[in-house]
Parts: sequence; structure tokens; C-alpha cells
Amino acid sequence: METVIQSYKTIQLAMETSQPAVHFLHGSYGAYHTAMLAAADFLRKEQPVVIIDAANTTDPFFLATIFKSGGLEPEALLQRGYVSRCYTFYQVDVTITDGLAEFMRSVHACTLLVFGLLDLIDDDQVSAADIHDILDRIRQTFVQLKAEGISTLLVSAPLRFQLKEREIYFNAFKGIADVTYRIDTDYSRTSARRGRNGKTDRNSNTADRQRAGAVGKLPTRAPKRTAGALR
Repeated sequence: METVIQSYKTIQLAMETSQPAVHFLHGSYGAYHTAMLAAADFLRKEQPVVIIDAANTTDPFFLATIFKSGGLEPEALLQRGYVSRCYTFYQVDVTITDGLAEFMRSVHACTLLVFGLLDLIDDDQVSAADIHDILDRIRQTFVQLKAEGISTLLVSAPLRFQLKEREIYFNAFKGIADVTYRIDTDYSRTSARRGRNGKTDRNSNTADRQRAGAVGKLPTRAPKRTAGALR
């Protein structure tokens, strides 16, 4: 069952008061701001938060502004926030499935946010077989995290891929979640959506990956698994 929400408080309260679960928030680009507002509340309550960002949307300046407006010291609060950015779907795989539970225990975090879990499958060098294998490993990891008392919030803006056939994975993505929310609020001019020269962060991130050429040489199969990026 999908719930339409208008405030981050709905998600924040659900994650705090319910049994550990996988929550999924999607809809407009406002979903990322909604998730960051929830993260800010957790941090204000001295609860560490881990963010895995595959959509290049984490905005520490946005969080710092929230803290300052409440008369709080941003530096102290941001020290309890841990962010790992991913630039390939294989990095998403390793970051989530290799050592994440151990890392979260080490920093005493019970809240995980994952931004844009499927954003990086819009790459013809990531095979369909790899996508299935990685999503299965990720699902198993989320089950492990729930067993350890950790709640996860998956966040996604609308998927608009060049590889249109890959948009079908959205339903598999929703299938990972225990609870699903949709938000229709958008934010037309915010620092989290806008990058340099007025471009969106999502567009500039895609352009940077293409210019760098690094992902252009990835093997067709997943590389040797190494220690998680959050370690």
C-alpha cells in the first residue's frame, strides 16, 4: 500500500516508532529534500545517520542552514552524519553489501538513507544479470540490517533513463520496501537540485562521469569485491 505524504514528519515518526523496516519514498525531486529534512531531525536528536548517495543529491549546506536557523552548531551535528557517494552501480553494490552492517554498528547508527539506488543502472556496461544479482544481494543486506534494528529509507526521483527498458526495475525496487510513500511536492530553486551554471546535480553528475571516462572502461561483470567504501 502506498501512502501519499506532504511532510517529512510522517516518515521520520514512522522510522522512529515502528519496528525496523525498509521505507521507500519516491515522487518528485522534492523527495530528496524531504529525506534530508528527516535526516536533520535525526541528527538534532543526536542519532547518527548514514547516507549512501548514488544520485549526487546530498547537500550538507542545506542541512547546515537548517541547523543554523534553529540556533544549532552545524559542525557538531554534521559529525554524526556519514556520507558515501557512489558513481557506478558496482560501487553501490559493494558499499551496501560489503561491511555496511559492521560500519553502522561501529558508529552506533540505526538509520540508513539510500539516495538513487537505481540511478546508475542506466549504463549498458551494467548487464541485466548483474543488476539482478546486485539487487538480490542488496535485498539480503536490508533483511540483515532489519534484524539488527536498523531502519532504511530508500529515496528516488522519477527514473528517466536513456535505456528505457531498464525502467521496469522500478517495480523490483519497490518490492524491496516494506512501506512505500509518494510525495508530489517539488522544489524549483534549491541548492540540492541546482549545480554549477544552473544545471541540476543529476545532469552534471552524469556529464562528469561521461567526461572522466572512468566508467567507460568498466568490465561487463562485477569487479573483484573489495572492502566497503564506508570503512
